Amino acid sequence: MFPSKKIQINYVMKAAEIMLLYCYEKKKKKKFINLINEDCDIYRKTDLYNIKKNNFHKRKKIIWKKITIKLEIFSKLNKKKFIIKSLQLLKFYFLQRITKNRSLIEYNTKAKFGCFSYSIIKNKVDLHMPVFQFINHKKIIKKYTKNQKFNMRAEDLIKLVKSVNKKHPNVKIIQMGSWMNQYQPFKKLFPVTWKPTSKLKKKNSIAWWGQFIKSNGDINLDIYRNFKNSLKFKYQGRFYQCKILDLKKHLEKIKNVKY
Repeated sequence: MFPSKKIQINYVMKAAEIMLLYCYEKKKKKKFINLINEDCDIYRKTDLYNIKKNNFHKRKKIIWKKITIKLEIFSKLNKKKFIIKSLQLLKFYFLQRITKNRSLIEYNTKAKFGCFSYSIIKNKVDLHMPVFQFINHKKIIKKYTKNQKFNMRAEDLIKLVKSVNKKHPNVKIIQMGSWMNQYQPFKKLFPVTWKPTSKLKKKNSIAWWGQFIKSNGDINLDIYRNFKNSLKFKYQGRFYQCKILDLKKHLEKIKNVKY
């Protein structure tokens, strides 16, 4: 159900590498420590951070602060030495997370609608896809076809829209801030009115860095390599939105479901 420790370690080391590289190359334009904390989510992958509560464990933030100071000192070295010494420092805290039986990969099995959940923010449905994989974590088979994945997600969204209509009948707009909005297999779940807004998610989140995770929890080597060369995200963590009614009609057309 969860990725093996080997996969988790490979993923987190490579993800941390490209985040560090990003900070190293951007430090002339922004303070290094601000880059580490505001443009990356390395701290979320250490044992110092409580993902469920979205904050540091008690008395652990001071440890992270000391780590960032060391990383900033390392950033004065050449690029190769900076990456090597930084990863050596961080690896201990990554492995400690595994030792404490905490996954290095964000994996929320409490999503109520397959891989989805939602909240209401400023009279809009804020859609979340907190599970890292594009499959249903509650249904386990060896391999899903693309059509099976798509149909499961459509069914999940139909159930979510039904819940919204019942519990929040006055809410008319649904939104989501994520790199996945530009990922075609995901975007097909939404109507043509599912359009980007001017609002971006914060960069220190899976809304941006989640694109480097494959469906099995390992690093996506193609996107990883392209990012190392360009330091440009293939997908942006941008908010998209549409009317809930438009989404409902689109999903009914896909699944021919009426309720």
